[in-house]
Amino acid sequence: MPTQNRKRYWKSREERDGAPDPAATDREFFDTPAVTGAAYTTRRGFLTAAGFGLAGAALSSCSRAPVVQAIPYLVQPEEVTPGRPYFYASTCGGCSAGCGLIVRNRDGRPVKLEGNPDHPASRGGLCAAGQASILGLYDSQRLTAPMRDGQRASWADVDGAIRTTLDDIRTQGGAVRFLTGTVTSPTVRSLIGAFLKPFPNARHVAYDALSTSALLDACEQTHGARVLPRLRFDRAEVIVSFDADFLGTWISPVEYTVGYSAGRTLRGDPPRLSYHAQFESRMSLTGGRADWRIALAPAEIGIVIGHLAERLARMADMPLAPGALPPAPVPAARLDELADRLWRARGRSLVVCASQDTSLQVLCNAMNHAVGAYGTTIDVERPSYQRAGNDRDLEALRDELSAGGVAALFIAGVNPVYDLPDGDGLAQALRTVPLVISFADHVDETSSVARYVCPDRHFLECWSDTEAVAGVVSLTQPVIRPLGESRQLIESLAVWSGAPMSACDLVRAHWTQQIYPRRRTDAPFRDFWERAVHDGVVEVTPDAPAVRPFGEAARGVMVPEAPPLPDGDFALVLYPTVGMLDGRHAHNPWLHELPDPTTKVTWDNYASFSPEAAGRIGIADGDVVRLESSDGLTGATKVIELSAHLQPGQHDRVVAVALGYGRMGTDRFAKVGPQWIEGRTTVGTNGLIGVSAAGFRTLANGVLRDTGRLVRVTKTGRTRPLAATQSHHMIAVPAALAPAGGARRPIVEETTLAAYVKDPTAGSLGHAEPTADLWPPDHPYTGHRWAMVVDLNACTGCAACVIGCQVENNVPVVGRDEVRRHREMHWIRIDRYYADGDDGGVDVIHQPMLCQHCEHASCEVVCPVLATVHSSEGLNQQIYNRCVGTRYCANNCPYKVRRFNWFDYPREDRLQNLVLNPDVVVRSRGVMEKCSMCIQRIQNARIEAARLGQPLGPNAVETACQQSCPARAITFGDANDPESPVSQARTSPRYFRVLAELNVKPAVGYLRLVRHRPEDGGERRHG
Repeated sequence: MPTQNRKRYWKSREERDGAPDPAATDREFFDTPAVTGAAYTTRRGFLTAAGFGLAGAALSSCSRAPVVQAIPYLVQPEEVTPGRPYFYASTCGGCSAGCGLIVRNRDGRPVKLEGNPDHPASRGGLCAAGQASILGLYDSQRLTAPMRDGQRASWADVDGAIRTTLDDIRTQGGAVRFLTGTVTSPTVRSLIGAFLKPFPNARHVAYDALSTSALLDACEQTHGARVLPRLRFDRAEVIVSFDADFLGTWISPVEYTVGYSAGRTLRGDPPRLSYHAQFESRMSLTGGRADWRIALAPAEIGIVIGHLAERLARMADMPLAPGALPPAPVPAARLDELADRLWRARGRSLVVCASQDTSLQVLCNAMNHAVGAYGTTIDVERPSYQRAGNDRDLEALRDELSAGGVAALFIAGVNPVYDLPDGDGLAQALRTVPLVISFADHVDETSSVARYVCPDRHFLECWSDTEAVAGVVSLTQPVIRPLGESRQLIESLAVWSGAPMSACDLVRAHWTQQIYPRRRTDAPFRDFWERAVHDGVVEVTPDAPAVRPFGEAARGVMVPEAPPLPDGDFALVLYPTVGMLDGRHAHNPWLHELPDPTTKVTWDNYASFSPEAAGRIGIADGDVVRLESSDGLTGATKVIELSAHLQPGQHDRVVAVALGYGRMGTDRFAKVGPQWIEGRTTVGTNGLIGVSAAGFRTLANGVLRDTGRLVRVTKTGRTRPLAATQSHHMIAVPAALAPAGGARRPIVEETTLAAYVKDPTAGSLGHAEPTADLWPPDHPYTGHRWAMVVDLNACTGCAACVIGCQVENNVPVVGRDEVRRHREMHWIRIDRYYADGDDGGVDVIHQPMLCQHCEHASCEVVCPVLATVHSSEGLNQQIYNRCVGTRYCANNCPYKVRRFNWFDYPREDRLQNLVLNPDVVVRSRGVMEKCSMCIQRIQNARIEAARLGQPLGPNAVETACQQSCPARAITFGDANDPESPVSQARTSPRYFRVLAELNVKPAVGYLRLVRHRPEDGGERRHG
């Protein structure tokens, strides 16, 4: 008998405690007036009007349809066949990680971004923000022409005025500063340097709004070079992370997810499963995946680092004295065991830290040296060039601007007025600079005070390159003609330098001089270049930095003091989300509506508290609270007001707030959604989406910090419920199938590594599928039989699949208020389950849930018009032309994966409509929608196989969710092919199907989660 999983899982505290859902008034189906003045105020009234609308639609269909003419090419491009997709290899510009891209084009326009499997770092993965960045290309509010003093201007006028001013500054010896984010492009970096060279007082300053400056400073102390080490999670068997959300937002999450998942495959004998310990203040995406997680206050993290470093130093006989340490907030026995794990895995251990305290980073370097991480799990000789900003240079520039010492400032790729704590003061200082040029593509907080705005192009319109990792150089190539009159940054610099050239020529010239000489194999430059354009990436000999072996810098490093928190105060933690990051994606509604993987909140940031802290101060979900903090430098009081969110697993003395919200221009999303609810949408301060928390950051002593502030929390007496999806679409379990005692029947399954080694079927819920029923024998599947398997051990919950599906299948954005009414339209959701852990902590499991394509589908038998039918290849198909929107199928679906399209969601922006995938119909209102297993991709693969005269191979079809997953957690294919990966996955002893005892026979299955647990080594769980 397999070991059964007896844990209790829950999505929300109300579900756990059996309390009523506080959002009950915001259900999808409402019977009371929702809003004064709404067009349809009751369910009866709405259904009456909807019935009339259906009759009207039927009558109008008798009239003559408009004639749409297809005009052929006069001269057809050689590589383009109308109606067939074609592909470009490129590089993602969604952040500084530089992941490889494959861009799918149709008829001259890109419609989908996928990861490039040939890229050595990202390996075909692509995060949610990267996939959604295609929408920014078609943003109608993107600047398409230069601006002078806030007014549209011509390039000739702007160029002439800028050149004249620059000539005067050069003659007078004025200070010129070029402020950017991390520049991973070798060509752009070189051209900025060449542009600044003629000025006698010029400097390039780079900073990152999500800074890792302390990590680079520590590497400079211990290794003599200010570089960002490349972290090889794929080689690590023991991982200890201090507040680093490396699977979510820290540095290069796609690359790290690929490596992390490779270390937890359970392949081999014994099964490979890296051990992961996480110390953090808030519940992060990475913390939810940890084998052992403890919640600490920010100041306590440094104490734990000191104690762990001291233990490893003794083991390695290293001269390290971190000073007199206060007692650790973690049991000594637990730290002893963790140090022993790291020591026993020497050469295969890895310690990472996201602290912006250089001394703590130096101690982490010392620990990595003690366990032999350098040269194995950490590579400093082939470092990363991501997040290479220098906060000390940024602080010096801010002081120069305040003193009026800058004559010209160029700003590219950053928004310092928004990013930095004293944004208003910085904006005032910028107004006194004689020449301020912004390359922003929107009117934002910084470009609005610039003299000139010379908009850079979207990365899909550009020629450029990226070397995010030493020796891995990828190309960015334009996949569409520029939309408007914008101009690339490097082209503008060339014009102002007096030698105008196209971006393509500039990149080729740099490659000829700098990249081509580093080639690994001899080939003519033309072949080298064309191979790079085709593949999107080349590997060359890295320019190795002058790195010395680990030095004595860690000796005598003191752990910062951790004064006790005053009564009533909270430690503030600011953090990025997977959608907004530093706010660069604030103009993307797809990412606003993406539920946060941990909190499941959309369209807002919020003040996050632990349930215990919320009970102590008397607040509930949705209560508006005021956060106040005094600035230690100026004495000014900073105040923001946010809705409260109760987050299990967070430290009781911590309040966490997301960065990246409250951006200028986001007020246009206040009315996203159907017009009949206009007026109900509530937004943040000044009509913006969310509230900016950047004022609570600190920039002092050469470091930009997001922790360290103390805030006082007070209730305002107001409420503003959040649009959170954590209790939406609860899977219905018949009472007859519920466990004894009234407990909820678990949907997910997990086990421990020790139990799995003894019995690979351990963790099964023991619910056998019925062997006899009233149904006729199984449907005959003589050809293909499509099926999917999701590995819960690989899935990190990053939500890349959600956005991948949305882009591929034209899933609409419905707006904040409709999400509150459980009406989000995502075809795939990530169910986040909590389970009570030891010592009051919580465990987290993420489970992607989509239409299960059941063989005995309960939706099919109740549809009165046969709009949902089963195909001969095992797919549950939705026929929109038949559907009349009875919603019987949704009521009968035990998995709650069907979506009713309530409205004709606005498609009025003709430019934005170019992002729609022409292979997938745009659905009208009043029909049910759900996952189709990307039937359009199946059909395209079938057509291509027929064209080539080949059978459809086992890997010929990849669904959008599968292709986007950095962890490769999703497998799809033909279950009738015994050699296909999906067939092999279905034979795994970890395989199970959700609610299999209902006898609906889903085509989607899951592989059980396996974790290290107490019986695997004596550890206990905390926090």
